[in-house]
Amino acid sequence: MAYIEALEYTLSVTGPVFIIVFVGLYLKRKGHIDTGFVGQASSLVFNICLPILIFLSMIDNDLHLLDQLPLVWFCISAAVISFVAFWLISALLVPHQDRGVAVQGAFRSNLGIVGIALCAKAFGGDGLAVGAVILAVVTPIYNILSVYALNRSLHEGKSVQWFRTLKDIAKNPLIIAIALGFFCSWLDLKLPKVMYDAGQYLARMTLPLALIAIGGSLSLRELRNTSTLSAYAVFAKLLVVPVGVGISAFGFGFNGVEIGCIILMFASPTAAASFVMVRSMGGNHILASNIIALSTLLSAFSISLLLYLAKILAWI
Repeated sequence: MAYIEALEYTLSVTGPVFIIVFVGLYLKRKGHIDTGFVGQASSLVFNICLPILIFLSMIDNDLHLLDQLPLVWFCISAAVISFVAFWLISALLVPHQDRGVAVQGAFRSNLGIVGIALCAKAFGGDGLAVGAVILAVVTPIYNILSVYALNRSLHEGKSVQWFRTLKDIAKNPLIIAIALGFFCSWLDLKLPKVMYDAGQYLARMTLPLALIAIGGSLSLRELRNTSTLSAYAVFAKLLVVPVGVGISAFGFGFNGVEIGCIILMFASPTAAASFVMVRSMGGNHILASNIIALSTLLSAFSISLLLYLAKILAWI
């Protein structure tokens, strides 16, 4: 009976999220939405709706940064260790010019949309708040390490514009929303009801619109170009990273909502932002696009499996 209940729980979390992703893919193929819509929807989600959703969830759940320090340090360590391990291994297995692309594809999760959506569906407001903490601390690490990896493999010998990178991180609407959320929670500030209700309207748009945009951005044609390297990167992203991080989190005493969110965030497919970064730096954008498409499609199954096992083991 416990196995059936665990399966029902798993499908109730992952099913709705990935159904909407595939709806987006269907709508794009049928011409109901186009590339312009996907771009505008993604911009609206990233700059307005998702920051509001995260901010409201944080003030609703009264999160304090000091209480989250064990989670913060664990997630930072997990991201850095994952990167270092893949960077060292890639030196032996991957052509030099593709090292940065492959490593980024293997360790950088889509935290802001897929990860947050899964945390919210699995654990409600508590999951959304914990997911926001993970997003806040891991996103800057992802950006810094990705710039380093791509620069080393594509432009070795050239200096990295670290000031510009750090400036872009500080201007990230999600980082700003999370910082404001911690500040308001610390001071116990509440929004006027009119502003709160208006914010909720925008917040409720976030996940459906974001997931449709993710689906609309997928290209099945990219799967025809699947290479051994992209398959290895996707295997590492969807199984090696979340299994290693999940077991480590359990060993460090995390349980319930926290370990569930850790697994879901690190098990999420490769971030779509990695393609933009690779292309802007002159890297192998075909490989980057292929990793994103393949990891997004296969993550529906890998995340379901990992969540099911975590439920069976009574970690969540």
